[in-house]
Amino acid sequence: MTNGETRKQLEMKNLFKSPKYAREAFRAIGSVIAQRPARAPIAQYDKDGNLTYTSAIETYTYKQLYNDLQILKDPNRTEPTELEMMIACQMVLARTNPSSFVAIRDTLGAKPVDEAKVEANVNQYEELTDDELEALAAYRDAKKQAIVESEDAETTDAAE
Repeated sequence: MTNGETRKQLEMKNLFKSPKYAREAFRAIGSVIAQRPARAPIAQYDKDGNLTYTSAIETYTYKQLYNDLQILKDPNRTEPTELEMMIACQMVLARTNPSSFVAIRDTLGAKPVDEAKVEANVNQYEELTDDELEALAAYRDAKKQAIVESEDAETTDAAE
């Protein structure tokens, strides 16, 4: 390995020591890979000569996405991207696979609210009776009145 190659390798190792840089770099790399055109799936067969479950899902999904793109007639897009294939396959799997369903549900923003978090944000005034709320309002009014009177007294003293 030449000195230049060694230096580049050491620089990359040093950069990837930073977790923040590594996350951003892998996010960027993943995004580029996900946007590439997907290859048509390779058919995989089981011992009886039937398509495997995974292969059937990939083949079905690829054909559906390909047909959808043909209907759109976008000359720049003739094949589905890797990301579209991943999401579409997860959606097909979500019909019968609970973990795929959870992943799709959470991705679409339909994740259920955690009950423990909801109870932590209880409004303290909801549990008070009407009499307690009226007493609180009267107390606040009296406090405001006392502040106004003390300010008036200070203003009068300063004027004299």
